[in-house]
Amino acid sequence: MKTIDLFIIFAYLIGIVLFGTWFGRKQKTTSDYFLGNRSVPWWAVAFSIVATETSTITFISVPGIAFARGGNFQFLQLVFGYLLGRIVISLLFIPSYFRGELLTVYQLLDRRFGGKIKMLAASLFVIMRNIADGIRLLLTAIVLAAVYVSFQPAANVETITIASIVLIGVAMIIFTYFGGMEAVIWVEVVQLGIYIAGAIAAAVVLAMSIDGGFSTANALATQFGKYSVFDFAFDHTKTYTFWSGLIGGCFLTMSTHGTDQYLVQRYLCTDRPRRAIVALLTSGGIVLAQFIGFLFIGVLLFAFYQPFTNPVYATAASTAFPFTGGDRVFPDFITKFMPSGLSGLVVAAIFAAAMSSS
Repeated sequence: MKTIDLFIIFAYLIGIVLFGTWFGRKQKTTSDYFLGNRSVPWWAVAFSIVATETSTITFISVPGIAFARGGNFQFLQLVFGYLLGRIVISLLFIPSYFRGELLTVYQLLDRRFGGKIKMLAASLFVIMRNIADGIRLLLTAIVLAAVYVSFQPAANVETITIASIVLIGVAMIIFTYFGGMEAVIWVEVVQLGIYIAGAIAAAVVLAMSIDGGFSTANALATQFGKYSVFDFAFDHTKTYTFWSGLIGGCFLTMSTHGTDQYLVQRYLCTDRPRRAIVALLTSGGIVLAQFIGFLFIGVLLFAFYQPFTNPVYATAASTAFPFTGGDRVFPDFITKFMPSGLSGLVVAAIFAAAMSSS
């Protein structure tokens, strides 16, 4: 990576903070801060939902699923559950959120069950969000530390990782404090475009770096069963099956998208339940396409590194051999093999995925 990559990354962070500060000028009331005057278009809300549920974990870990020994597209069975959960939410949850003037989802709990239940739910939300964001920030900081070490090989990786967590965390806090919900949504629209562009750029570079391009990657994927999607077995020892994915994904989505403040708040920024439903269902289609794309990047990484040519591949302790984990594969390619400028864009895309979800 070159200096221009570092410039792109820090320009992105500074730009996010300035954008949030600029949006803060428009807000006069608490309702403006939380609801954006209920004037946000449904398509922007849909993009915002996708950006919110797409974290750094998605960006750098999902390709590792298809890359791994024995890995394939069966992760998509979980996404089918996400789609079913969205349908349930559209029928049962969203209409309730538009009865009366709600600023947050927890006001509904206050009306139904009282202040103690409201405080309990809100407290659980804050605790769980902090735990989840801690993981996201750590993974993002690992990428930033790898970028910095490429410039300064003698640097202490642990120190750089901690400094990266503080830097990204401060940027998000300032942006959210000043920007409010409307700023969050519009920046997430931009962030979605950034990380999709970054993923496409990485896929193109990967294909161009493989001897034989897409045809070689496709042949290897077929040979090693990477395109397998469905497993209808009733087997609790398997990570992904159709039934566990459909049921588990549905209930997970009912929780995250149906009751969790960080996503329900986006529905409330539209002016009627029908538009919120359209936004939620549209986001499901985008998420499915997005996961297919990230898994295919994993196939391209498999064809690029060709770990199966190593004699110890079949018996290696790590299924992501020669890497220690699946989340190390994509960052390695980004920092070592992406052309200057594009690598900065992809790292900024990783930041976009982390910041939009937080």
